[in-house]
Amino acid sequence: SENMIWFTSDLHLGHVNVLQFQNRPFADIDEMNEALIANINAKVKKNDELWILGDFSFRISLEESIALRKKIYCNNVHLVYGNHDKNYEGTDTFSSNQMYKELKTDYGKIILFHYPIADWNGKHHGNIHLHGHIHSVGEYNQEQLAKLAPDFIYGHAPKHENPTGRIYDVGVDANNYYPVSLDEILEKMQIKKKD
Repeated sequence: SENMIWFTSDLHLGHVNVLQFQNRPFADIDEMNEALIANINAKVKKNDELWILGDFSFRISLEESIALRKKIYCNNVHLVYGNHDKNYEGTDTFSSNQMYKELKTDYGKIILFHYPIADWNGKHHGNIHLHGHIHSVGEYNQEQLAKLAPDFIYGHAPKHENPTGRIYDVGVDANNYYPVSLDEILEKMQIKKKD
């Protein structure tokens, strides 16, 4: 089977206070760290591709962060920096590190950034924007998906019609503490893969 592409963000591994802030259902920080990594390993295969859109860890050392990354089985883990990430330049922790990424996929170009962007590259041509940062729960993604224009034609949406629904928070809080695959996102957006 072909290798899948997965997304996640805002794990905040090591960040004790996030348990309270986000009301995460874990007894303590070690349980949270282990559960979030186990959830990744349950879904993402060794040769799949995983994009972490920021805030992998917080309030722990670079060494501790690297040790946690090593517990993820997947070989191809990429980081788009968030506001709390360590500087991984010069380490081989991630397959790539960047502030922003336009990812070419079978579907088309996907705009990856830690922060939600109001008007992303190719928005009016059907490009999808994936982000984290806002620690939304289920409602945000549902609201965005509800704005999808079912008859949206590539490249023909006048600016004022704003086909906004192609935006998705891949953060763990919004996705039941699991990574989400490109296929799942396309399905939620009712988008067929381009031939």
